[in-house]
Amino acid sequence: MTSERRAYQRFLLHSPIEITGVAARGLQFAERAYVEDVSDLGCRFTVRSPVERGGILGVEPLGPEGEKLVDDFPRLFVIVWVKPKGDRFVVGARCLLEDELTDICLDEKSSDLKIAFK
Repeated sequence: MTSERRAYQRFLLHSPIEITGVAARGLQFAERAYVEDVSDLGCRFTVRSPVERGGILGVEPLGPEGEKLVDDFPRLFVIVWVKPKGDRFVVGARCLLEDELTDICLDEKSSDLKIAFK
């Protein structure tokens, strides 16, 4: 019997991505990182920018040399958890589902996009 509790299998990767979003301080950021693992519903990666649970990020796959791919585009993810690790942040993020795209709202006190978890 396995101790794995996940409903979907995860695959370890080291693929380049570009992440865009709004950091915890309300500043927009774009940085390059690597996907560390991926499943049908989400992924894990490490960023330098401080981000918060519930935030929305754009994640765009890049080519093996970090180049933009002609036929690819950023996908939206919601941050499920954040764990500080030294001067960086390990992030677990889940793909936004089609019906959730209409539930995104702008927080009145900041420019951060937030999503209500269902």
